[in-house]
Amino acid sequence: MTATDFAHTTDDESALSELDHGKVTFQPFLSWRAGRASCNICVLLATHAKANGLGQVFTAKTGFQLDVATVRAPSTSFVRRTRVDPSSGFIAGAPDLAVELHETGRSLIQLMRKVKQYFAAGTHTIWIVDPDRKEVQILEATGTDCLLQNDDLLEAPELLPGFSTPISEFFE
Repeated sequence: MTATDFAHTTDDESALSELDHGKVTFQPFLSWRAGRASCNICVLLATHAKANGLGQVFTAKTGFQLDVATVRAPSTSFVRRTRVDPSSGFIAGAPDLAVELHETGRSLIQLMRKVKQYFAAGTHTIWIVDPDRKEVQILEATGTDCLLQNDDLLEAPELLPGFSTPISEFFE
């Protein structure tokens, strides 16, 4: 299946799904903790991005066409103003920032597959948010990797200049 075919599937066929190299994969629903964290992250990022004219923040279920047969939908995402394209359909290319929620018991192999696909398609930074452990792992295309916990400050100066928040804000 191509991304074009996937875009024309019915609501029942595409609900909570992504396209992974031509194969439709179904995503589990988020727990209440993960849903709350996703909402908090989206609000924090959108407020900052809008106030500073940095770009657009997208919620879960927004499709990014990473290649001809791969469409991913991060929990939250950010695309720089210079890359925002108001065309219809899936967003062409990868988000600059992809936020993925990872919960205990979910497939780490599938998560790492997404990470590789995002980076291969041009994503700058990925935040892997674990609401059970209240941690955020930050991965950058440059190979930088860091783990934040408790009241560690999360900053993203290259993508979101001036953005700074303790990660505890994601989980409250």
